[in-house]
Amino acid sequence: MAESKTEKQKVQEITEKLEQGIKELFESEKYKTYLNTMSKFHNYSFNNTMLIAMQKPDATLVAGFKAWQKNFDRHVKKGEKGIRILAPAPYKIKEERDKIDPVTQELLLDKDGNPQKEEVEITIPAFRAVSVFDVAQTDGKPIPELAAKELLSDVEGYQDMIRAVEAISPVPIELEEIAGDSKGYYDREAKRIAVQ
Repeated sequence: MAESKTEKQKVQEITEKLEQGIKELFESEKYKTYLNTMSKFHNYSFNNTMLIAMQKPDATLVAGFKAWQKNFDRHVKKGEKGIRILAPAPYKIKEERDKIDPVTQELLLDKDGNPQKEEVEITIPAFRAVSVFDVAQTDGKPIPELAAKELLSDVEGYQDMIRAVEAISPVPIELEEIAGDSKGYYDREAKRIAVQ
């Protein structure tokens, strides 16, 4: 029973450290600066994300030529080729239409029984090709990063932390060689966590 209490204490201690670390991260100036910077980047549509990925698969942070200068104090390197995407470019036209009563939704007629006409402005959706550039294609003021330190086995208390996480995990945690940059994943079908 004493050993169980010791494990509980270790889990509690690690949980408190984790909560404190997360609290410090979210309250830090570095995190606020990071969020402020990231909020300036445009959220691209699925189609534009696909266009970016097809032209520059390693792209991470993408913005237009002027946006790099204005928002991030960076400039596109000479000779860099832009990534072509589609930007909205709607235009308006005026069109003459039959006038409809807004209440009854019936056609309004003039004194001769002909439909009354009105000029209506219509927005036509359209797109134009524009160039954007990845951060790797720019120079200038550094972009703030959230540095996440990799948890390595030589960290003090590493084994205790691993045992504590395994003890509270609802699914098994297994070591596995993982291709690419990922350090782990959750397998929904096998209901297991794999870590490198």
